[in-house]
Amino acid sequence: MIHVCLALYDKIGLYAKFTGTTILSFLENTSAPSLSITVHILHDNTLTAENRDKLAEVVERYDQIVKFYNVEVLCPERIAEIKRLCAKAVKMRYTIATFYRLFIPHILSPDIEKIIYFDSDLIVNLDIKELWEVDLGEKVLAVVPRRYQRINPPESDRYYFNAGILIINIPVFRSEEGNLNKSIEFMSVNNPNSANDQEILNYCFEKKTLHLPVKFNRLIKWDRRQKITNIDEKIYHYAHADSILGLGLDMSDPFNRLWMSYFVKTPWFDADSIGRLYSEFRRINNSFSEYTLNLSASVSNRVRVFYVEPKRLDAMKKHFLIRDDEEVILAENEDSVQKLIESMKASEKKKVFFILTEESLTKKFPFKRLTDEGFVNGKDFVKGWELLSTSRGEPFNTYPLVKLM
Repeated sequence: MIHVCLALYDKIGLYAKFTGTTILSFLENTSAPSLSITVHILHDNTLTAENRDKLAEVVERYDQIVKFYNVEVLCPERIAEIKRLCAKAVKMRYTIATFYRLFIPHILSPDIEKIIYFDSDLIVNLDIKELWEVDLGEKVLAVVPRRYQRINPPESDRYYFNAGILIINIPVFRSEEGNLNKSIEFMSVNNPNSANDQEILNYCFEKKTLHLPVKFNRLIKWDRRQKITNIDEKIYHYAHADSILGLGLDMSDPFNRLWMSYFVKTPWFDADSIGRLYSEFRRINNSFSEYTLNLSASVSNRVRVFYVEPKRLDAMKKHFLIRDDEEVILAENEDSVQKLIESMKASEKKKVFFILTEESLTKKFPFKRLTDEGFVNGKDFVKGWELLSTSRGEPFNTYPLVKLM
C-alpha cells in the first residue's frame, strides 16, 4: 500500500481545487492496482461537504482509497499551541494548514511507517512508485535541497530544503518529537517572523535528511528564469516567485498549460467555474473602463507628477512616456512619502500624482496618509501600476482568476 498525505485549509472554499488537481495528477501517472494507494487528507472545518465529495470523487475515479481527518477535532490542543507559538507566521502569509504535516504521527494509524507528503501547488508528472521505493534508512525525511535547484549555488547556500515534498519516516519522526517541540519553542522566541513549518523542519532535521534528485521537486520559477520549456517526468512545484504567483491563464506558458491539462479533468472544471471566470473578466473590463474615464477627466488641464522607486525609473519612463520636464519624486526612504504629501499640498489641485510603486521599502504604500490629508483617489492621485500594460512587457498576474475558477 502506498500512502500519500496532503493538508488543506480552505477559508473561502476556492482552494480545494488545487488539492484535487495535485491528487489527480499523481493518480493519473501512477500505474497501480485497485485499492493500492491511500490518499490521506488532513483538513479542518473549512472543508465544505461539496469539496469533500469532489476530492473523494477524484480518488475513487481511479479505484483508490481516500481518508479524511479533521485536525480541528483530532488535535485541538496542538493547533492552539502552534497558533500561540507561531502567531506571527500564521498571521503573515502562511495558513495554519502548513503545520498540519507536523501532526501526521499522531493522526495516522500507527501501522503506517512511511508516507509521501505533497503540498497542493504541485503537478506530479511521474509515477509516485519512484518516491515510494526510496529507502529512508534511519533518516527522518527525504527531501530535495534548494542547493540542487540552483545553477552554481554560492558556497554559503546551505542544503536548505523546501517542505512541499517530503517522504516521512513516521516511527523516526515520532521519536524526534521532543527535538521538534524544542525547535518550535526556539524559533518562536528567536525568529518569530520565520517560525513556519518549513523553517522549523529545516532547523530540526537539516542533518537528518536523505537528499533526493531535483526532479522530485522542480520549482518552476527556476525553469522559467533559465528559459526551460520542455515538460518531463518530474514533480513541478508552482511555489510563488516574487509578487507574481507561479500559475496563470497564459496557455503559451508550458507550465500553466501542464497544470490546466490536469485541472480540466477534475470535478471543479464545470459550467459554473467558466461562468465565474467570465463574470470576473467582465467586472475587470467594466472597472477599467470606468477608471480610465474618470482618469481622463481628472488629468484634463492638469500636470502629471510621478512617484516611483529609483530602480524602476527607466522602465516607468518608457511605460508612461514621461518627459524630461515632468516632475518625478523618487521613493527612496521613509521620508519620501512626506515629500510626496508636501508636493501634493503645494500643487493646489493643479497636478495629478501617479503612484508607481505598490510597495515602498517592502511595505504597502500608505494611501491612508493621502486620504487623511483630503486627497481623492482617481482625482488627486492614481494607482499607476493598475495602468501598466502587458504590451509594454509588464506581467499580467492571472492567478486570482485561476483561483476564482
